[in-house]
Amino acid sequence: MILKKNRILYFIYCFFIVYLFFINTLSGQDNDAVGLSLFPKNITQIQDTATGWKKRSISSVEPDTNFTWEKYATFLNKISDTSKYIVLPLNEFRQTFNSKKIVIGLRHDIDIDLDVAYKFSEIESNLGFRSTYFILHTAPYYLSNSDNMSVHSEKIIPILKTMQNKRHFEIGWHNDLVTLQVIYNINPVTFFRNELNWLRSNGINIVGTASHGSNYCKVYHYLNYYFFEECTFPVVTNFDNNITVPVGNKRIALTKGKLTDFGLQYEAYFLNNNKKFSDATVNNGIRWNIGMLDLTQFQAGDRVIILLHPIHWHKGSEYADIESFSLTGQKSCSVDTIKSIVSVEMPYGTNKGSLPAVFALSPGAYAKVAGKMQVSKSTLNNFNNPLIYKIYAENRIIQKEWTINVHNAKNPACDFLSFTIKGLTKSVNINPSNKSILVRVNESADLKHLQVQFDISPGASAWIGKKKILKNSEIMDFSRKVEIRVLAEDGITSNIWKVTIQK
Repeated sequence: MILKKNRILYFIYCFFIVYLFFINTLSGQDNDAVGLSLFPKNITQIQDTATGWKKRSISSVEPDTNFTWEKYATFLNKISDTSKYIVLPLNEFRQTFNSKKIVIGLRHDIDIDLDVAYKFSEIESNLGFRSTYFILHTAPYYLSNSDNMSVHSEKIIPILKTMQNKRHFEIGWHNDLVTLQVIYNINPVTFFRNELNWLRSNGINIVGTASHGSNYCKVYHYLNYYFFEECTFPVVTNFDNNITVPVGNKRIALTKGKLTDFGLQYEAYFLNNNKKFSDATVNNGIRWNIGMLDLTQFQAGDRVIILLHPIHWHKGSEYADIESFSLTGQKSCSVDTIKSIVSVEMPYGTNKGSLPAVFALSPGAYAKVAGKMQVSKSTLNNFNNPLIYKIYAENRIIQKEWTINVHNAKNPACDFLSFTIKGLTKSVNINPSNKSILVRVNESADLKHLQVQFDISPGASAWIGKKKILKNSEIMDFSRKVEIRVLAEDGITSNIWKVTIQK
């Protein structure tokens, strides 16, 4: 009797352990469905269909290329060591266990753009990798008419065949079936069976499904994998409508089926793994990317799933340009994109020794000056001499040098600073307001032959008519009023000064 009781307790204990593992597996989903338990709790989720992404700002450290195809290729090269990693599509991943290697399942959800996904798969194929791509049946590319969720497009078959047969990728079903029933009033069982028959009859081998995080999931608090009876329990927090979904004043009873009813082998969120990462996860406004993945934390025997959405990725820009440039208080600035020269004119007398520049670069690019990272609005530079800004394109292959020339405007002042008659001056009154000069001299002065000495604004010149006069050797006739035009260094500004000499 005691032995029998111990066995019962043992089985209860085993069941509890399995249940905890099951719960943990569910909580490890990315925001297609629920939060990532392997990430910090302060991570904010967004739908995997969200495409908005703000332009990256330039930081004080070399900025990451984040979501470029080149960055993904670099990552794939890091995990190409077959002595350490096994990288597989999900259907093969679920059946592969190796205590001596790190087993990685590569998953991609094709949300709204099949063409981008196709190009993304080319990167993997060229490097000898294979992965799983889940097609979304409510996406525009899948439909003949975006207003009718029940009619597919034949155009996707050749693309999927190429990915599956030539590049050897797995094609899976991105499940939005609960949405189909609740929002579009379409029988999900009938629809699903018909679509799988169509795909399979065209040679597309669907054996796996992955729940799609439709925007409606958050509105009505359900998960699309609740369509499957095997995935209905346990209920996930905040997504508690797994049997019925309230819409308006009524509750819609979910129509369900089993994976085996449709010839399916797995649901992606219920695969055996101990580490999971997704670019659908956002932490403090920053989307998770593979640059954040520390491969040194992986150990032999780890089972890792990496989910990437091709819509977040793009070919790195080859442009390494300065799109705009300015210095505080500048008079003008020109950007010569042909010669890669920026010319800035500052006001006369500006101290150029320590100025911050405000600039914008090609998307994803960053700049360095003498090896120092440049941060718009904050990095101080000495612009007394030409500076070379080295611009690195987003693809980190193209580099271009830009010359920044900063000069001060020429002096616009055109004033007399002093005026005397050599050896004869008794008093001088220089009046800047009415541009007049009154000089009183000794009684013995010969007004027709006076040697003048004067100082004017730096860089300026003095003229009587078309004759330029020299400031320390000119003999002039002051028996009558004389008008002297002072032309500023800038060659534009000038003033007429009236000079009167009195005994």
